[in-house]
Amino acid sequence: MVERKTTIPILSNLLLEAKGNRLTITATDLELSVRTSCEANIKKEGAGTIPAKKLLELVRLLPEGEIKFKLLDNHWVEIVSEKKKYKLVGMAKENFPALPVMPHTLVNIPAVVLENLIRKTKFAISMEESAIP
Repeated sequence: MVERKTTIPILSNLLLEAKGNRLTITATDLELSVRTSCEANIKKEGAGTIPAKKLLELVRLLPEGEIKFKLLDNHWVEIVSEKKKYKLVGMAKENFPALPVMPHTLVNIPAVVLENLIRKTKFAISMEESAIP
C-alpha cells in the first residue's frame, strides 16, 4: 500500500494515531488507502508519521513481545522493545493526506482470512508498472 517510489515523501510513511485505548495506523498512495486500528495501552495521546519500510524492517528483527512508541521532538519516534531502543525520524502529521471519512465500517475481515486471500492471489500481481494505452 505504501509507495516505494514516490515524488511525495510523506506517502512512504505510515500515520500512527494514539487516542483513548486505540492505535490507528493509516497508509495511502493517494489512489488506495488502508486504515486499521487495534487496542493499545496509551499513556499520552498523539499522532505522527514514521517510514513504513524502516518500521517493517525493524519490527521483523524485534523479538515477540511488547513494543513501545514514543513521539519525540522534531518528528522523531522512539521505539523500545525489551532491551532494544531505536529512533526513527518521521515527518509532520499535518503533511499526511486527509482521507475521506467513512460513515460506518463497511466490512470486518479477520486478519487470518485476509492474509489467506492475499496469499492465494499474490502470484497474479505484476512487479512492473507498465502504461496501458
